[in-house]
Amino acid sequence: MREAIDERHARFDKLRAKTPVWFDEASRTFLLTRLADARAWLADPAQWKDADRAEPGALVRAFKPADMNRPGERDAAILWMDEPDHSRVRKPIQAALMRRVAAMKGDVQAIVRAQLDRLPVGGFDVIADYAMPIPVAVMGRLLGVDTSDAPRFRALSEAVLTVFEPDPTEAQRQANKAAAIAILEYFDGAVAERRARPRDDLISDLIAEQAASGALSDAEIRVNCLNLLLGGNVTTGDLIGNGVNLLLRHPRELARLRADPSLIGSAVEEILRFEPPVEGAQRIAAHDLTLSGCPVRARQVAAVMTPAANRDPAAFTDPHRFDVARREAPHVSFGAGAHICIGAPLARLEAREAILGLVERFSALALADPAAAPEWRPTGSSFHGLVRLPVRT
Repeated sequence: MREAIDERHARFDKLRAKTPVWFDEASRTFLLTRLADARAWLADPAQWKDADRAEPGALVRAFKPADMNRPGERDAAILWMDEPDHSRVRKPIQAALMRRVAAMKGDVQAIVRAQLDRLPVGGFDVIADYAMPIPVAVMGRLLGVDTSDAPRFRALSEAVLTVFEPDPTEAQRQANKAAAIAILEYFDGAVAERRARPRDDLISDLIAEQAASGALSDAEIRVNCLNLLLGGNVTTGDLIGNGVNLLLRHPRELARLRADPSLIGSAVEEILRFEPPVEGAQRIAAHDLTLSGCPVRARQVAAVMTPAANRDPAAFTDPHRFDVARREAPHVSFGAGAHICIGAPLARLEAREAILGLVERFSALALADPAAAPEWRPTGSSFHGLVRLPVRT
């Protein structure tokens, strides 16, 4: 069970004040806790992303899958690419994705309404019954993937993402590999099918780009569609769940949002700042350098502690106060620089529609047990989300 959030941030506050760049011997990683340091580090184009370039013993090396499904897939994800391959692969995927997202608001609204209509009368679990199915359905619509079995797709996504656990069990490793192969084989078939019979979806867009420019290999299409599916299924669901939890635990802020729905944009940004779904992001030093006076050698890793950076008092007034109308420096919950989260615009759209739709549909929405502590993912997880969130209506 994750420790109480106030205790967690009390530790971050002490670390930020005393040692804002701290070396963790166990993971061989420098940890950054200040927003300015975090943003500058993530946005520095000179530093590396490919985990294979990190020094021996660095934890990040374990995060890059050692064995994918076929040759070429291990190095096909933009998540681990450095230049020039990163720009070559990301630019056509991002352009196609942004065109799709720009036209998806109506689809997302329809998916949210349908999920609201399915909710049990009297009470439900926000995570299983609402926050999880919506992103699965949205990603299915985007990619042209059959996600009618939402719990199975969520389970496969969770299994693949255990690669980011600091100390996975052997059972988790085996489940991770099996799930990755299952999804990649699905996309392998989807790519072949779309090449023969194009559809109105992102996979078909990428195949058309491949035919026109040769910019993308089949492995690059498969693996990056897999990563879009994973990010869409898990982290966006966590964002929605974290947001509903925060609003129900801050009734004055919930009342402000209900009174002025135009605040939903700033409310989602505040949710991202206050309870980010991802715990951190890292870069690898391409040369010897200093970070806020701390010497870092080439191939050493420095990681942003996103929850700490997002509550830096040097950047945010009263940083531990949840404020749906906050207008201050941007958070780093989606990262920064060339590797900023490619799915951020879609995640924001889904969160705005899902959170506002829920609180407007149920005027009496409340926690089933207001005295119960939030049940977070286990301590040490790379992802920050709730296991369940029972509510009554």
